[in-house]
Amino acid sequence: MIFWRILDNKVYSSYETDVLGFSSSDPSYIPDEYLENQEFVVMRTCHGVGDWGIMSAMPRLLKEKYPNCKVYIPSSKLLEKMFGKATAWSWWDNPYKNVNAIFDNNPYVDEFIEDAPGDIFHDHYRIYNDDNPDIPLINQMLKFWQFSPDEYEDSQPELYWSEEEKKLGDEIIREHVGYTERKVPRGMSINDDFGGLMITNTYNFSNDNLLIKILKDNPIPYFYYTPVPLEETSFNFIERALDLRHIDLRIQLYIRSAANLNVAAFQNGLTHTVARYSKNYQLQRDFPMGSNFIKGETYLKDDDYRILKDSPDKTESKTTTSLKFKSDLISFFKDKFKDKVLVEIGTSLGYGTKIFSTIFKKVITADVSIEKINFAKDYLKSVDNIEFKLMDVYNQEWDFGENVDVVFIDCVHDYNHIRSDINNALLLNPELLVMDDYGLYPDLKRAIDEFIESGRLKSVKKIGQLPGTFYPKTENKILKDYEGIICQVV
Repeated sequence: MIFWRILDNKVYSSYETDVLGFSSSDPSYIPDEYLENQEFVVMRTCHGVGDWGIMSAMPRLLKEKYPNCKVYIPSSKLLEKMFGKATAWSWWDNPYKNVNAIFDNNPYVDEFIEDAPGDIFHDHYRIYNDDNPDIPLINQMLKFWQFSPDEYEDSQPELYWSEEEKKLGDEIIREHVGYTERKVPRGMSINDDFGGLMITNTYNFSNDNLLIKILKDNPIPYFYYTPVPLEETSFNFIERALDLRHIDLRIQLYIRSAANLNVAAFQNGLTHTVARYSKNYQLQRDFPMGSNFIKGETYLKDDDYRILKDSPDKTESKTTTSLKFKSDLISFFKDKFKDKVLVEIGTSLGYGTKIFSTIFKKVITADVSIEKINFAKDYLKSVDNIEFKLMDVYNQEWDFGENVDVVFIDCVHDYNHIRSDINNALLLNPELLVMDDYGLYPDLKRAIDEFIESGRLKSVKKIGQLPGTFYPKTENKILKDYEGIICQVV
């Protein structure tokens, strides 16, 4: 990482560092003469809504410590002057305008400025604790600004809306869920009868179960945003208030702040920013949280996610299953098959094999390609419960020398080959069969369905991505049914 210095409206690279800021064991502090001048610029070098939102209490805290000071926020024009022409993100046309989404109507901000001579002490200037990385960024920054802990105790994100914005937000809430008002801090009103769901563009649907539990425990209408149609997600059971996709960002924030609870995946700036006003549940992505930690948030985490963290998704590689498929496997088999043996037909590169090795006592994996077997052996060299078999499963007897409990089939995807795979698997007398690409290849689905219709297999659970999911790495195919299926041998 590069530590930046911002001087006279220009950004300079100062030095390369592993951690931004200064260690609490050897701290540096903001110059006294800067504080004595009492003209402060609040600056962030990242420009998302959440990036600005998590330090949004800073103007108030500065005014409380220095009642006569001036607090300035860089305008979008100044940010562009400093950091270069805005490049549209996939979800922001102009990220520099996010500063207005956070600080508009803030009574503690004196001015949005277009010129800032001298040094600006931005978010790289912070004091971190080597023993505790999960300290909010604003607290680390204010410690550098010579604040004491009691002076930055109330540092949760905060927003201020105009009466017109509140009126519009309230009208949307009334129209879609009704309204029950009660007063909370800073003149806000809140509704007990609705929630917010936020699924970010970066979420890979690998750990839905933790969110589903919260949503099912709170069966209320939800204002929502999802990067794909809600029907194509595991959250399609919620009662819908309104898709917020085309609602003004500040009005979105107002609605979320008025909700009883917000549920998000992954860690999300819009949800972080309303932590002061609503119960917030966020699926944790980073371990540790680091400076993005927000007081008052409930972070949902699961060791299963750590298993999946470095695994590729099917949207990235056609040689593996989706992360949601892998997550669903873990949820289905977790702690119930620790003394069982799984046979995998089609090792490929070993990404799925790794997941199976965490669920089963032993995994026997077979593939016809020596190159793929060798790749998988290297990838899984730290795992000690996998047996690799180089074999042609269509021309060799299936003899694995074990009592086999589960067979996973992900080999040749046509009608005759999948029928052959299932017939050979049934000879092993397993309890369950698991098959990938059920909804992706019509001939494969037809063969599996025929075994189910004949009574030789019984569908237990469909898993993985939902119908309608688009796979650009697999000849632009679209799932017609669920990605995978688990069947009981009858």
